[in-house]
Amino acid sequence: MAFSRDFRQFLNDIFEKFGFRKLTFGVFIGNPVEKMYDRYIRKVGGRIVGINKEAGLLMDGKFYDYKEYEIFRENYLTNEQGEAQNG
Repeated sequence: MAFSRDFRQFLNDIFEKFGFRKLTFGVFIGNPVEKMYDRYIRKVGGRIVGINKEAGLLMDGKFYDYKEYEIFRENYLTNEQGEAQNG
């Protein structure tokens, strides 16, 4: 719950406080936060850009796929304002 709240504050800062036009970020598939990112990206009008197969070798000695996301300021602000009005 705290991570979700902090992530939302991070996005508010990026787009509202600092005025970034676009944010791209990613996660290794299988990380528990991936599901939260998937839900939130849909909620704020972002998208999944794609998946890079076997993009990273992690500490367990296995290669993992990497999922990349993007959010544009315009979409974020439109969706956040709509959410605030809907309660």
